[in-house]
Amino acid sequence: MNAVKICLMAALLISATMSAFGQQGPATTQPGGQNDTVAGVQGVQNSGQPGRGGPMSEEKREEVRKKIDAVRIWRLTEALKLDANTSAKLSSLLSAIDRQRRDIHREQTETISLLRLAVKSPKPDESKIKTHLDKLEKNHHAMQELMNSERSGLKNILTIEQQARYVVFHRDFMREMRSMIGGAHGNPRKGGMGVGNG
Repeated sequence: MNAVKICLMAALLISATMSAFGQQGPATTQPGGQNDTVAGVQGVQNSGQPGRGGPMSEEKREEVRKKIDAVRIWRLTEALKLDANTSAKLSSLLSAIDRQRRDIHREQTETISLLRLAVKSPKPDESKIKTHLDKLEKNHHAMQELMNSERSGLKNILTIEQQARYVVFHRDFMREMRSMIGGAHGNPRKGGMGVGNG
């Protein structure tokens, strides 16, 4: 698959994905600055009408997630100059890591909601608060372990040069997606990148 075909497919998928984002309210941000829309498409809002907020259905979130994942793996294949076998291994690794990361984010969001309710209580229950804080700490450690697993997996699949290209690509791709999503919400970020500049 040559670069022109990959860029065309990526442009089409990003266009379709962004048209879905254009009908949503603002994305939410997790503690630590992790944007739900890009990380797990968790906090995306959609009521089916432009400019109206409301929870996006799980089916729609999954559809958007798959489109972003497809764009990412096509762009990675080109940027890292991967053969088909290596591309398949990398895709499998990233899918598994992303799935676990979404689970941790979901649990973290739920725990923070419970913590918020606990501290708003007229008589906060310290044992409940401690349980929630312990859960957040556990999630933090789980996220660190997941990052370590990702790095280890990448080392087993990619050459040193490809690992370096991956780090650069990942940073640029996430920035690009956030910029495009911000633009779809009418809030373009300065310095957004075009499709071909991953």
